Amino acid sequence: MALDAEHVAQEVKDRELAVAVDKTKQDEINKAVENALRKAGINPAHADSDDHIASNTTKGWLTEEQAEIARKIRATVPAEAEAQLNLKKVEMIAQGRLQKFLKESTLVEQQYILSDAKELVKDILKKMNVHITDFKRITLNQE
Repeated sequence: MALDAEHVAQEVKDRELAVAVDKTKQDEINKAVENALRKAGINPAHADSDDHIASNTTKGWLTEEQAEIARKIRATVPAEAEAQLNLKKVEMIAQGRLQKFLKESTLVEQQYILSDAKELVKDILKKMNVHITDFKRITLNQE
């Protein structure tokens, strides 16, 4: 927890951005796989892993032919999707995720809970003409 985004260590920001980039890339690849499955007429929920494909084939929810197509899609589409990733889009989404992290992890960007209006702590402080010089986060009943 930090006072604001400026007080978050650059190391933390860099690490969070790297995690956001990796997660965004994986999300984009997963979307490509799901779209390919849908295009093939297969419910992505029935083909999210080899075990699930086998189970759903046994239950009759997938035919053997659909199961083979699903396995092929799951084997080939991720590499194709990764090669075609729009890195600029991935970076923009990752930056948005970083901003969300900073908003949730800094004191002044959080919602002020004692107000009915959806105001941020920084807005309340500005109204009251208060400037924070230092703060500490404590936890009650900590052993």
